[in-house]
Amino acid sequence: MKPSFLYRGHLWNAATKAAHYLGPNIVGNLARPLAGLYGTFHSSRREIVLQNILPALNGERAAARPVVDRLFRNFGQKLADLWAYESGASIQTLIKDSLQWERFLEAHQPGRGTLLLTPHLGNWEFGAPLLTAKGVQLLVLTQAEPQSQFTDLRQKARARWGIETLVVGDDPFAFVEVIRRLEKGAVVALLVDRPAEASAAPVKLFGRSFMASIAAAELARATGCALLPVILPHVEAGYRAEVLPQIQYDRTKIRSREARIELTQDIMRAFEPSIRQYLDQWYHFVPVWSAA
Repeated sequence: MKPSFLYRGHLWNAATKAAHYLGPNIVGNLARPLAGLYGTFHSSRREIVLQNILPALNGERAAARPVVDRLFRNFGQKLADLWAYESGASIQTLIKDSLQWERFLEAHQPGRGTLLLTPHLGNWEFGAPLLTAKGVQLLVLTQAEPQSQFTDLRQKARARWGIETLVVGDDPFAFVEVIRRLEKGAVVALLVDRPAEASAAPVKLFGRSFMASIAAAELARATGCALLPVILPHVEAGYRAEVLPQIQYDRTKIRSREARIELTQDIMRAFEPSIRQYLDQWYHFVPVWSAA
C-alpha cells in the first residue's frame, strides 16, 4: 500500500513553515486532533494500523482500539515537533536526558564503527541532534522519499543541524560508502523495521512473520561494527533516548546469509519489549506483517 496522499513534499514544506512562524505548541494543538480525526474517518488506514499492533496485544481488538486512537494523536504531536526541528527551531527543551548513555560510550570505541539501530518508534529523528549536542557526528541512512524534491528537502533540514544523510534505498553501491565510514570509526544510524525490498529478511516479531532489514547484519559482517539498539519515545513533555544493551555477535560466525538472518532476528527480538511498552508510538501506516 502506498503512503498517504498527504505525505508530499509541498505539504511538508508548508507545515514546516507553519511550525516556524506559529511555534510547535500551536501547531501541536492543531496536529493532534487533526491526526485523530484522520484516524477516525479514514477507516482503511485505521484498520491497517490496528492490524499492525494486534500481534503485540495477543490479537485482542478491544484492547487495540484505544491504542490506535492514541497512536494517531501521538503521531500528530510527533509531526509538529519534527516540523519545528526541520524549520530550524531549537528543540533542546523537548529532548530529555538519555538513559544508559554509558552503553553508547562503551560501544563507541576508537577505530570501531558504531551502528545505531532503531525502529519507527517515537521521534527517531531526534537522536541526531541529541548526539550532535554531545559532540558526536552522525551519518543517517535513509530511503528516498516519494518525490526527489521531498528527499532533498529532508536532507537539507538535517544538514542545517550538521547531520549528514545518505540515501541508500535499493542501491547496493551506497553501502560501499557506509562500509568505508564504519571502518574509519563513524557513527551511523539505521532504521530496521521498514526495509527496502533488496535488504528485507524474514524474522519473527511477536510471533508473526515480519520483514526486517538485514543491512545491519551485512554491515557487521563487513566491518565488525558495534550494533547498538536505541529508541526515542515521547515521555512526559519531551523525548528521551534509551540506549538498549549492545547486540553481541561473533563476526566469524555470520558469513552465511542464514547466520545473518539469525542476527537480524536477535536485533528485532531486542526491540520487542520497547515496542510493546510504547505501542501507541510505533508508527506504521502501511501493512507490516508478511504473509509467510
